[in-house]
This record gives sequence, C-alpha cells and structure tokens, in this order.
Amino acid sequence: MDHGRRRLLRRKAVGAGIVLATVGGALAVGSPIAATPISVRYGLNPQLKLITTRVPETPLEIRKLVVKPGASAVPDIAPAASRYPMYALPSRISANSGAIAGVNGDFGTKLRQPSHDLMIDGELWTTGQTSGTAIAWSESGRSIYIGRPQLRIRARAVPSGTALFDIAEWNAHPPTASRVAAYTSRGGAVTVPPGVANPGKWDPAWCAARLEPLSSPRWNGTARTSIVRTYTVSEQPDPCPQTPLDVGTAPGAVVVASEYSKTVANKVQALSVGDTVKIAWTYAGWPGVTDVMGAGQMLVDEGVNVAPPYVTGAPYILNYNPRTAVGIRPGCSDTDTATPCRLFLMTVDGRQASTDWSMGVRLPHLADLFIESGASMAVNLDGGGSTTMWLRQTDPAYCQVFPSVGVGCLVQRPSQTTGERATRSAFVVLPAADTGAPPRLR
Repeated sequence: MDHGRRRLLRRKAVGAGIVLATVGGALAVGSPIAATPISVRYGLNPQLKLITTRVPETPLEIRKLVVKPGASAVPDIAPAASRYPMYALPSRISANSGAIAGVNGDFGTKLRQPSHDLMIDGELWTTGQTSGTAIAWSESGRSIYIGRPQLRIRARAVPSGTALFDIAEWNAHPPTASRVAAYTSRGGAVTVPPGVANPGKWDPAWCAARLEPLSSPRWNGTARTSIVRTYTVSEQPDPCPQTPLDVGTAPGAVVVASEYSKTVANKVQALSVGDTVKIAWTYAGWPGVTDVMGAGQMLVDEGVNVAPPYVTGAPYILNYNPRTAVGIRPGCSDTDTATPCRLFLMTVDGRQASTDWSMGVRLPHLADLFIESGASMAVNLDGGGSTTMWLRQTDPAYCQVFPSVGVGCLVQRPSQTTGERATRSAFVVLPAADTGAPPRLR
C-alpha cells in the first residue's frame, strides 16, 4: 500500500473512532479504548486477503479469507483421492492441487466418503449419504450459489428423446425396485453396484446395465442449465442376476441398477446392448455450475441468521466447537453486474480455552460473523478436529503451524494435540484459471 493511501485510511479510521496501526506490513484494526477485537489484514495477492482476528476476553481466534474471484483467485474442489475411500490432510490436499490457500471441505462418513453432494469440474461424484446444503460455482468462480441443492438426473433415449427413468442416487444408497441408482469408478471399494459374489437363494436379483460414454460432458444449450453426456449400453445381463455388474475400465463408465421385482416393471431391464442413452444432471436454479461441495447446517439465508441454536440436550455439534464455514455476498449470484462478488472462507479455532487460545463458537455466533462481513448466504462445513486453514505463502506474522510434510503453513491451530485431521476434500483457491472441466463445459 503506498504511503498516501495509508495516511488516507488512517485519517478515515480515526474519524470513525477506530485506530489503524501498521503491523508487519498489514493493518491492525481495533478499538482505541479496548483491544477487542484485534484484527490484522494481509494482502496475499490482488484478489485474496487474509484477516486474522483475536478476541482476547473470550478467547477466540478467527481467520477469514476474502476472495474476489478472478484471474488470480479461483475457487476449486480438491479431493483427497480419485475414488473412495479418500482421506488426507487438508494442507497436503491443498498443496498437491497447486492451490495458494485452502480449508477443509465437507463432512464425511466413517467409510471415508463425502456426506453430501459432490461435483468436481462437471463430473458428478455423489448425491451424498444424507441431505444437506451446498455451495456451487461456475468454472471461473464468478457465479456462486449457496442453498439446498435441487438435483435431478434423468436418462433419455437417443435419438427419440423419450424419458427412460430418473436416477435417484449416484454413488450413494442402494436402489430399490422403483428407484434407479448409478455407480462409477469414483465409488472405489466403498460404493459399488449392488449384488453379492456368492449369492444364496434368498439374496435379491438386480437389473443392471453398463453405459460407456460416446461423448464428453457438455452444456445442454446456451442457458447452461444442465450437463449432458451420451452413452451406449455395453452390457445388460438378462435375466437379472444376484451378482454385481462391474463398472469396468472404460473412463466415465456408469452402471445403472434397480432391484428386480415380479410386481414392478423394471426400466433398467428394458435397456438392450447397443442402445444409446443420454443422461442429464441439473441443479435447478444454479445455472452454469461445474463444482458443487455439500455442506451441513445453513447459517445465513438472504442475510438472515438461520443457524440452529444450542439447547439443553441438543447434539454436541451445536455447542462450542472449532468451525469451518463458507459464505458469499449477494453479487456472487445476482444478475446485477454492478454488485461485486466476494467469497468468504472462515475458520474459528476451538477446544483450546485452557491455553487461552480459543474456545470455539456455536453456530448462531458463526452466522453473525458472516453477516458482519456482508454475507447474504453462508453454510457450515466440517469442523471440530477437521478445522484447518492453509496458505502456501508463509509469513511469521500469521503462520501458526508448519506441516510435517509439504509446503506452506496453517494460519490457525488444530484442536487435536496430534495436529491436522485428515478429511475427504479441501475447498481451495487456485492462483490461475481452473482448467479441469472438459472444454465443452468451460
């Protein structure tokens, strides 16, 4: 910052009753009477800023990344592995993705799979093990949405366009006789097509078909409301067996399956080898999104604090805990180009009050922190021992922990005495354009 600009900021701040002091090239913001809160801003690049805040009386340690999506700060999702189970330290996931910053991602199951929706670069990984919220964005990161995902997956015949069936689950729960589920190689050894290798008399039969792609994913039109891909049926065992149909080795292959029933017409069984099928997946109200990360509780909805409060007997997750969350300003998802988009990635350390570091917050307090930042929407990500914020660029002024393996540093302190806890994915910020999506989705 040039000296003239710094003097101007200081004059404005004093006039507003706030004292600004230079701390290691950053600006410390605090009350002239009390030191609560004490905030320091660090410019990491023209579109990415770190704000560290300490509230000593509580005590609380808050970290906030302010992202202005653009050429040098692009949001992305980095998975811990290419298939389930996936589990790695957030710092390592972030560093390996080429990111300049990252926080831990969504909640996960004991089987080390994501709990909620996940789509990366236009490829649907899962519809999740439970319903929740999500944050979704376009490949450039200039359009960002937060809310409850409304995903519809539909298969149609080609070239007639006749609707064949909806797909209710994607690398998630087993199908039923009336619901079709889909499986890809992303499910790894955790989420696999239904059936058993050595079935007994009473094991159910499953009608399944393997679909191998004929094209890469593409937008359905200029409105970019759906991603579509065309497949050919390469295998469809008949009669429906009790053993599973393998996904195979063809990149992008999908197995669709439903349970056989004598009383229900099976739509998967109606497919034949050589049929051409088009599958479209649509997140209603979120046009142009290529990346979707599921989340937990809604914190802020249209500027209103909607976070669930803690009451006696409530689940421990609602009490004081370390937190990781994400929020956006209105300009990220409205159609007014005059309103700027700002993305906030926030962590609050917790379970460390005994060392006078940070006790953590309940969700309504976390929501208030986003509202004070100007966020109109915000959701809660995985927290507790998973709460992590990593930066590639190190500085003694803000670094708290250095990973034992890898580059960069943590700008907060994990609640576990053993350090970082492994997670399924990381929400990262790239220093350049995200080119992971197929060309027809960019």
